[in-house]
Amino acid sequence: MKKIHRAVMVLALAAAVTLPAGAVPDRNDWKLKKSEGGIQAFLRDYPGADMKEFRGIMVVRGVRLSSMVATFDDTPSYTRWMHNCTESRLLKRMNERERITYTITHAPWPAVDRDTVVYSLISQDPKTLAVTIDITGRPDYIPKREHLVRLPMMKALWTFMPLESGDVMITYQTVNKAGGGVPQLLLNLSAVEMPFFTMDKFRKVIAEQKYAAAAYDFIEEPITTVMSAEAKAEG
Repeated sequence: MKKIHRAVMVLALAAAVTLPAGAVPDRNDWKLKKSEGGIQAFLRDYPGADMKEFRGIMVVRGVRLSSMVATFDDTPSYTRWMHNCTESRLLKRMNERERITYTITHAPWPAVDRDTVVYSLISQDPKTLAVTIDITGRPDYIPKREHLVRLPMMKALWTFMPLESGDVMITYQTVNKAGGGVPQLLLNLSAVEMPFFTMDKFRKVIAEQKYAAAAYDFIEEPITTVMSAEAKAEG
């Protein structure tokens, strides 16, 4: 838990880098809303959004960076870990780092289900080896569908930061506009619960054997993680 508290201070100072210039709220206004099961969830206001911006932090052990990337690369898996996601498919794959995906999210009555089209870019810092997945909405990429509401704005950033201990700190930051027809009570509830449960499910899926051997030319694994994986295999 101490690792997470130290990480919060570092990430708060870096907030201005992860969001567009001119749209960055005060970097000290994050408020802790939920701390459960090793996940800390924070909220803050975001200009122009009908929901608050979410930031979740957790630490995982024994999972390679490539395994986390492989989970994102497996578009059909989104229905297993993105909370309330009922459909997910790849629309376009530019290369290993870039893709456009489509998802449908179930919305509780009386709201209407939402669909989202996003572009994602995967990169890695050569010094820290932190992997980021930068996600932005592309609402006009394909025609809208009947009986669904297209999210007019969506931004998200996943960060996988290797720690000296060999663990990985995962940060998920997201904000969106839900579109019309959603009661404010549901918006307030969704701002924390949906991304929180997404993180909880994500850490279970990335540990599955099917992603354990994943490898990417553009992802470098920390030496401590590689050594831990080899020791675990020998044991």
